[in-house]
Amino acid sequence: MKLQKTIQAKIIGLTNIKEQLLNQEYDNWQRLIQSLHTNNPNCIDVYEETNLYSATKQQALRFCRKLKKDNQPVIIRRDVFNIQKHNTNLSNYWVKIPIYKHSIKVAVKFPNNQEYLLSESIRQAKLIKRKDKWFLNITVQKEVELKNSYSSILAIDLGEKVIATSVVSSTNNVTFYGRKVRGIRRHYAWLRKRLGEKKLSKVIKRIGQKEQRKVNDQLHKISRKIVNEALETASVIVLGDLKGICKSAKGRRFNRIVSSMPFYKLTQYIEYKANEQGIRIFKINERGTSHTCSRCGKKGNRPKQAVFNCKHCGLKDFNADVNGARNILKRFSGQGLENGAELAQPITITR
Repeated sequence: MKLQKTIQAKIIGLTNIKEQLLNQEYDNWQRLIQSLHTNNPNCIDVYEETNLYSATKQQALRFCRKLKKDNQPVIIRRDVFNIQKHNTNLSNYWVKIPIYKHSIKVAVKFPNNQEYLLSESIRQAKLIKRKDKWFLNITVQKEVELKNSYSSILAIDLGEKVIATSVVSSTNNVTFYGRKVRGIRRHYAWLRKRLGEKKLSKVIKRIGQKEQRKVNDQLHKISRKIVNEALETASVIVLGDLKGICKSAKGRRFNRIVSSMPFYKLTQYIEYKANEQGIRIFKINERGTSHTCSRCGKKGNRPKQAVFNCKHCGLKDFNADVNGARNILKRFSGQGLENGAELAQPITITR
């Protein structure tokens, strides 16, 4: 299968002339996108008169319906975009960016030693401006081969108190992830409330960006640990899919729980990192898994958010997230493996 990943490179060491040229290209792109997006009756004239690199103009025509009106990144076609390695004092990598009538070379800095991804196929690049800083989002694509045989299943339940709880069928190992995520979000929710009372909207926006960075950092760490465990236990990964629950959810509290936690972003991170290592991802509808006993299969109850009880088999004060993860595991094993994947040994779960 083909995987795509976006690298955000920071443009550094711009001279005044190069920055002026980038600003001209960026501003002309914004005007053209706005004209095309709003069905301006003179948009053809605007298109012909706009001073943009010809291939970039074509990208504006191609993507204008998918873009919003304001502050959209300049989409650079891959055949006119070039990255070269030059060991200079400023940077080891330089990028050729096409602009009106010619092109300029700018130095870039890559995050977290991601330069190795440049050996993959580059699909496109986006020039982004944030205040007085410039970035390039470079999308690369690579081919990976997914494994078809696994020794175990790693099932993941998504929850409120801990964002993810995993159970491994072969070892019965249980791991809780993401207590810090809930703490970060609750802390910043409290801050926003206090700042809102003082009408400090600019500060609220600034701390929101800080919150997002902290949460994303935690999500990357969680997804990496989950994938590493799957590698160590030769497991296929099964995720609870919240789509069905979101559609049928009743009650303000549950809707708040689902919407306030970054479940979708976490599943995206897990899926990409797993596929990158050749591990398949399957998604199982979570409907009923939180209220079904993983021991006897009967309906139980949750006197508290984190506790599960079953009067039928006597299961008492059991962790509700672990119960949900085990139900996901059982449901997946009952449905069988799809897409050619198979288990090299039978599933065993002990209690």
